[in-house]
Amino acid sequence: MWIKYYIINSSPVLFFTADHSPILTSMRTLTSLVCMVLVSLMITPLWAQEDSSGYEYSAWMQYRASETRYFDLLHTDLQVSFDWERQELIGLAVLELRPYFYAQEDVTLDAKAMEIKSVVLRGADGQSRALTYEYDDAELHVLLGRVYERTDTLMLAIEYIAKPNEWEAGGSEAITSDKGLYFINADGTDPNKPQQIWTQGETEASSIWFPTIDAPNERCTQQIAITVQNKYNTLSNGLMIDQQDHGDGTRTDTWRLEIPHAPYLFMMAVGEYAVIRDQWREMPLAYHVEKDYAEDAQAIFGHTPEMIELFSQLFGVDYPWPKYDQIIVRDFVSGAMENTTASVFMERAQVHKKELLDYNWDDYISHELSHQWFGDYVTCESWSNLTLNEGFASYAEYLWNEHKYGLDEADYNLLSDREVYFEEASDEPKELIRYYYEDQEDMFDSHSYNKGAAVIHMLRNYLGDDAFFLGIKEYLTTHALESVEIADLRVAFEKVCGEDLNWFFDQWFFFEGHPEIIVSQLYEQDTLTLTVQQVQGEESPIYKLPLFIDIWSEGKSQNYPVILEDEVESYQFYLPVEPDLVVFDSERQLLAEVTHAKSAEEYAFQMKHSKSYQSRQEAVEALFLIKDKKIQQSILTAALQDPFYAIQQSALDYMIAHEVKPKKYAELIDEASQNESSKVRSYALRYLAEDDFEEHRDKIQQSLDDPSYLVQSVALASWVENGETLTSAQLKAFSAEDNINILLAMSEYYNLQTDDASYDWYVGKFGHIDEEALYYLLQSYAEKLVDAPEARKAEAVKIYNDIAREHASYIARLSAFQGLLLMSDVEGVDQMLDEIKAEEKDQRLQAYYDQF
Repeated sequence: MWIKYYIINSSPVLFFTADHSPILTSMRTLTSLVCMVLVSLMITPLWAQEDSSGYEYSAWMQYRASETRYFDLLHTDLQVSFDWERQELIGLAVLELRPYFYAQEDVTLDAKAMEIKSVVLRGADGQSRALTYEYDDAELHVLLGRVYERTDTLMLAIEYIAKPNEWEAGGSEAITSDKGLYFINADGTDPNKPQQIWTQGETEASSIWFPTIDAPNERCTQQIAITVQNKYNTLSNGLMIDQQDHGDGTRTDTWRLEIPHAPYLFMMAVGEYAVIRDQWREMPLAYHVEKDYAEDAQAIFGHTPEMIELFSQLFGVDYPWPKYDQIIVRDFVSGAMENTTASVFMERAQVHKKELLDYNWDDYISHELSHQWFGDYVTCESWSNLTLNEGFASYAEYLWNEHKYGLDEADYNLLSDREVYFEEASDEPKELIRYYYEDQEDMFDSHSYNKGAAVIHMLRNYLGDDAFFLGIKEYLTTHALESVEIADLRVAFEKVCGEDLNWFFDQWFFFEGHPEIIVSQLYEQDTLTLTVQQVQGEESPIYKLPLFIDIWSEGKSQNYPVILEDEVESYQFYLPVEPDLVVFDSERQLLAEVTHAKSAEEYAFQMKHSKSYQSRQEAVEALFLIKDKKIQQSILTAALQDPFYAIQQSALDYMIAHEVKPKKYAELIDEASQNESSKVRSYALRYLAEDDFEEHRDKIQQSLDDPSYLVQSVALASWVENGETLTSAQLKAFSAEDNINILLAMSEYYNLQTDDASYDWYVGKFGHIDEEALYYLLQSYAEKLVDAPEARKAEAVKIYNDIAREHASYIARLSAFQGLLLMSDVEGVDQMLDEIKAEEKDQRLQAYYDQF
């Protein structure tokens, strides 16, 4: 499962712009809005209690043990067809089970929101016997008629109708709905949306579309026969082993996976797709996209074979499944999902090649792919151990970026994710391994993902690459096709390196928080004294922290290994002259908030000599503290010439915010405006436009034709803001675009217009843009409607009301509700708002709506 977390401010109308982005450039913003945490929605427990170990937990929480295994589910055989009108699945499930250890005379299966037609025990002699059962709309309790031992195998055949819309679905920041089975545009009345069916099993929603034992520590083989109309493609786990045309416009596709995996990883998708074939070694790969994107699929997913090869080499285990498919679906409830052999991606991944000039989807793709090892091949035994799945998958993004795009890109993304974790931890610190939680969905947070990845990175740095990757191989081979807990990972690394690693795993996985460190230095009488204090709160331990300290003196650096183990430690170094620079944790691998005051001269030296991304970024970020103009110029000049785009962006961002005049930097700004990175070009253009539009008018006008949407959007926004007119061809072309950056720039243009076309443009966009673009455009249109004619307001009220009540995305519903708040002067809107509040079932929105 791929998610990212971002905090935004809470207010009646929310506007959000990405870091390092003139409008919306960052992949992290473009792909994570569904996961935003609304600060106003944070619910604090009314009371808490503490156990004997000092662990504090809410009174309604309970210890979350791994599921007790009364039965071993060996194989699942499904036959399914669909009633599109009723949005129901008609199914036959044949489950092969045996008692796990102790004798059993009944079995309880997870089966949510179903109509159970019959339960039959199929005997080895071919005879069948109807069984007595009880069903409470969530669990199917079957009486077996006699006692079965662990040497016995049972075959249960269950006829059922799955009714996902009758399940009172919940949701979380990570997975916005948990009803398991989704019919998209089921009646075919939406001309802007294809008809599709798809599933989403994690965490425990597979049991909404087939009866099973819905726990992560269960594992079975599977076969699914899917009957559909001939116009539809199907996809499921494993390989298609049979396809039968029934001669009546329908056919049945049978998919089989002969390697056992967890029920939450079962998947099924139905729709009209272009299927683009690829391969890794001799293994088949396929990319499933809507037909309009057939020519773009290779550009989106084309790095997959290289990723599989990289991970197979690094992990020491070749990709362990018979094939790998990737499919994009509409209205997906998360970013992406790692179903075994068939990952599902949200529709924002479905882009044309031009959009890939500004960002790619490699983080998503590498994350879900790595789950085929971490999560699918070796699976966390309980959701308490979720970071064994998600922490490794998040770290795989680092491994891919390091391999493909270099260390700066890998560090930039890892450090950005750390900051998101720090933000979450400042509000609600938690353990990585959590045995107390209210709901398993709560585990899908920036602790399990971002902190998990950062801890794995520290372990790699401590062990070294050879031991780290051999430890990964040991872990994967020892526990192949098994469920695991955190101790299994520790033991694997200990077996390789020979060291007891309890100290590392205890402090990082079982305590909340992270080190907060203050570093101070004093040089006198040929001696440098470095004092390091750990100042984190009492809930966190005093950490044992192996790290390196770099000391630069007379233009050369010396590297010193140290191990912090006490609350306060001092180190003394003999130096004949005062050092030029001291870099604490020179590898920049600690998951810690470090305060280390430095002089302006030290930051300038650090910018030029300390090569890590974090060191250079720190120097640029220190500019606002530096008063010396020559030192400022030194840092800015180095930053504008930096080979990494994010450093150049930061420098340009500082220059824009502080209105640094371009005379001394004119040549460097010109080079930046021609940089191969569209992100750098866009910032340079924004800088020039804000400095002096008239002087740079020709360059801005030329940039309206830049190959990058991002650069075009900056030029377009500046062009409009300065009262320039668009040609009819430009207006037509830009108005037709659905790229989010162009949409936002054009919304500024149309908000300055008063003709009918300016309103019609908005109305025409709402039906077919994705949830993120819709979120922003609804707010922008609400701004325009403040002074709109009454007829336009009345038209808009109906649109906003429909979206607020019916849209699949909670962020779209939120934005529509906020827009209606701004139109509360229109008759009937107050009543609408009350009805929307009463009908809303998403707890996050309920909490927000209750404020009004």
